[in-house]
Amino acid sequence: MGENRSAQFTLSLTGGILILIGGILSLLWLFGGFPPSFDPLTDLRNIMGEQEFSSFQIRYTVAGLSSGVAVILTSFMLKMRPQESRRWGIMIIVLSIMSILGMGGFIFGMALGILGGAIAIIRSKSFQITEAPRKPDIAKEPETGLPEELTMLYRCSSCNIEFKNDEEVKRHVIRMHMEH
Repeated sequence: MGENRSAQFTLSLTGGILILIGGILSLLWLFGGFPPSFDPLTDLRNIMGEQEFSSFQIRYTVAGLSSGVAVILTSFMLKMRPQESRRWGIMIIVLSIMSILGMGGFIFGMALGILGGAIAIIRSKSFQITEAPRKPDIAKEPETGLPEELTMLYRCSSCNIEFKNDEEVKRHVIRMHMEH
């Protein structure tokens, strides 16, 4: 299981880094420009006009930088919180697709991000099946003759947290052990 989580993290992180590099190159292009003989978008520049092309280039650069940073951060969240890998996998896929607005990390970054996110989603299903949280038993402490509210302690058998009444433990079980 650790290798699988490492693969999804590595693919997503690599994709995010490529997307960020694409954004950085776009930023260098924005400020430094390319020689006219090498400018790959000369025709687009001529059609749009210099001012509109400059605005397009700024949006392109911001999209590349922001989606690259977001995919990298989400990849680290995937590694730090593997129990939420489905959530992070979906976010990585969405952010990777959005990166196409800013070069998409030479398309390879976008593809690696989508692949890493998809593996995270697939692994989250197997993670839930192999390590599915079982419904915790509600353990009651013995009574001592005092009113029920004061003597009964309810305990979650999975995480050993005590609660004052069974409604609290039910909410806890639903929120913490059945959402994933």
